[in-house]
Amino acid sequence: MGETASFNKEIYNLFLQNNLILTVNSINNLSSIEKNKYSELIEFLKEKGRVFVDYNDLDDFLKEKVEKEILSTTEKENAEVELEDSNIEIKRSINARKIPAKEHEADIKFTKNIKSENVSAGSIEDFIKLFNDRYAKMKKMFRERPSTRDFVSIGEALRSKKGEETNVVGMITEKNESKKGNLILTVEDDTGRIKVFFSGSKELDEKVKFIMLDEIIWIKGVLGDGIIFGKEFEFPDLPVSREIHRSEVDLCSVHISDIHVGSNAFLEKSFLKFIKWLNIRMGSPAQRELASRVKYLVIAGDLVDGVGTYPNQEKDLKILDVYDQYERLYELLSMVPGWIRIIMSPGNHDATRNGEPQLPVEKKYAEKLYELSNVDMVPNPCFFEMHGVGTVVYHGTSIYDFVEGIPGIGHDKPVPAMKEMLRKRHLAPVYGGKTPISPEDKDYLLIDSYPEIFHTGHIHVNGYGNYRGTSMINSGGWQAQTDYQKMRNIMPTPGRVPIFDLKTHKLSIMGFCDDGGGF
Repeated sequence: MGETASFNKEIYNLFLQNNLILTVNSINNLSSIEKNKYSELIEFLKEKGRVFVDYNDLDDFLKEKVEKEILSTTEKENAEVELEDSNIEIKRSINARKIPAKEHEADIKFTKNIKSENVSAGSIEDFIKLFNDRYAKMKKMFRERPSTRDFVSIGEALRSKKGEETNVVGMITEKNESKKGNLILTVEDDTGRIKVFFSGSKELDEKVKFIMLDEIIWIKGVLGDGIIFGKEFEFPDLPVSREIHRSEVDLCSVHISDIHVGSNAFLEKSFLKFIKWLNIRMGSPAQRELASRVKYLVIAGDLVDGVGTYPNQEKDLKILDVYDQYERLYELLSMVPGWIRIIMSPGNHDATRNGEPQLPVEKKYAEKLYELSNVDMVPNPCFFEMHGVGTVVYHGTSIYDFVEGIPGIGHDKPVPAMKEMLRKRHLAPVYGGKTPISPEDKDYLLIDSYPEIFHTGHIHVNGYGNYRGTSMINSGGWQAQTDYQKMRNIMPTPGRVPIFDLKTHKLSIMGFCDDGGGF
């Protein structure tokens, strides 16, 4: 009793020195927080402007805490067992504690996505259908916005009088600079084409730098002799304000990508720690509580490293056969609790066609994954809803087209490129760039919804942000730094897992990688 009183007084004085007064119920509940985290807690309470601290403040601290504590020595040793032993231990270890994710059924709705029966023959007519579909849907987007709904066809604009103001919507087919550095565009629709010359304020000069080839924009200007002198323009963009959809039940989705099973650089021990956490067998009480609410595991491509993806790849492989790579992936993912729904999309390293939209991984390569009852093998990109929360998952190959097409966007910072995709309402607007695009009769890369979650991967560097109500997540990966990344001076951030609360839209990050790879 005396020791407890002394302990409480010591803690009370520590907080009092920081102008924080602990209530009785907060002292009793401090046991849920490790002592080495008290300084972090104190800073959190100061930032919140607290004076009197109660148990609700402690709960807030635990819920908003986004970084995973360093694993204890015992947990590290337990995580570093072989796959076969881990499988037995994990499956046996799930106890009878309350698991919200187990109590609620999955509520997932897949919307517009490419299917094998929709694949075109790849003729010239299919290319025409693709761009006509893109233009028709983009035109409708502009019609629905009060600021851009008034426009005429390019053919009609060309018949107008010189000096008249005109508004058009068209696709950018050429981008050039004048001798003075001003932007000159060639813009066309299904009725004609016209030049657009932009020269004006410094603000306009900065804004035009974000225009890319093959995208569709709204233009306002004054008609000249076969040219429009542009005064302003708009991207299709997301609305400034809109209804945000949230889950009614308190569940979470976990977002990962770029596992690269089969690569010498695949961080399997770290991945096993992650699986152990999903099974509520690792982490602090708050982190285990978070794991108990994980209902969805979303994987944005590059499930395996593949074979023949780049020259001399075999020297970088631990598993040389692509069938065996998917077999190993099956062994790993079969340890994920059955109450977690796994949505699995391919990337450029996976066994499916390279052109986007990509079909799901071919069944012949990954039969056992298809047999798992909690797995959905989906295309890239994939549009769906989790408990009403709109989600777009895209591997992210086009990020490098945005790096080349827009000054200031770097190859190691995914969020600026992701923001431009949302502004342009298209995942890969440039045709003929670094992103191979398959000609379909519909444009499956168009963002014709208002997602709450936009998840990409590909560049192996974590990134997070929010644009007009859409949470942008790039999930890093599970591969240590490769020779290619060293050459490009890219420092990957493997093993850092984003967890999205479908009810509150708060994002938490947990780190499972302590064996190299960038931090």
